[in-house]
Amino acid sequence: MQVTTPVEAIFAEAFAPRPLPLPIPQRIENGYRTRAHRRLTEVYERARSVPFDDSSRIAFFSDCHRGDNTLADMFARNKGVFLHALAYYYREGFTYVEVGDGDELMKNRRFSDIRQAHSQVFDQLHKFDRKNRLHLILGNHEIPNGRQERVEKDGLVATEGLVLHNQGTGQQIFVTHGHQADFKCDRFHTAGRFLTRYLVRQLQLTGIGNIPSHAEDSLNRRKVRERIVEWQKVHRPLVICGHTHKPTFPTNGGPAYFNTGSCLYLDYITGIEIQDGQIMPVRWTAQSHGPGEPPHFERQLMAQPRQLSLLN
Repeated sequence: MQVTTPVEAIFAEAFAPRPLPLPIPQRIENGYRTRAHRRLTEVYERARSVPFDDSSRIAFFSDCHRGDNTLADMFARNKGVFLHALAYYYREGFTYVEVGDGDELMKNRRFSDIRQAHSQVFDQLHKFDRKNRLHLILGNHEIPNGRQERVEKDGLVATEGLVLHNQGTGQQIFVTHGHQADFKCDRFHTAGRFLTRYLVRQLQLTGIGNIPSHAEDSLNRRKVRERIVEWQKVHRPLVICGHTHKPTFPTNGGPAYFNTGSCLYLDYITGIEIQDGQIMPVRWTAQSHGPGEPPHFERQLMAQPRQLSLLN
């Protein structure tokens, strides 16, 4: 039997092969992931819990970015179809959940300008609120000064998160905007507001930069989705988000991550509905049949409904 002396042990430890350090990009991403998980957990744990069951009807839309009705207001072109959709959901007994960035307070200094430009929308929101059928989620474009958990708009309160709790099955649906998993939009909100207000808005007012919201899958969007999905796999609720402007509806066996998309596409808006114990992605379109003709609004399913009880 070979005996190792203390000196030999010290040298063996000193010169033993060690794993190479992670590349800097990987270390940065690990830091982003850790912070995203912490932020999402914070929001989840303090979110208001609201009961629902298979008889509940709930509509989710996000990223309206309502502005001041100038060229910088990307929502203005879809106001008609949005109002039509809201009227339908109110009439049909739905609860309306706005999943963040309903209003554009990065580009616009005063909320009063937005309220005046879109008074019909706020009148509709107040109708839902009077029936206790309204929940507003706070997005990163609605934070006036730094990170806040609660913001009031026209007497309507927006918070960072909401947990829908199924009274029959115990299933939970966590609703949050999703910017908590996007480091630059969450941590550097103030810098983003400065650039949006004094660069992006000014370009749009001149007609430059009015690019419609498309669903292209950028690297940052994929990273945000991946961080939220990783969090969901640990904590297990279904997750409904906005922020990326990319409609997402999981396939069979996929993670229970849903994204509403946005209300900024050319002539249509996207969202998510829950009714009869099922969840489904929807698109509302506005089509004109000719000059001077009123637009025709149509609700379309973007994928087959899925039974909520089969998702985890």
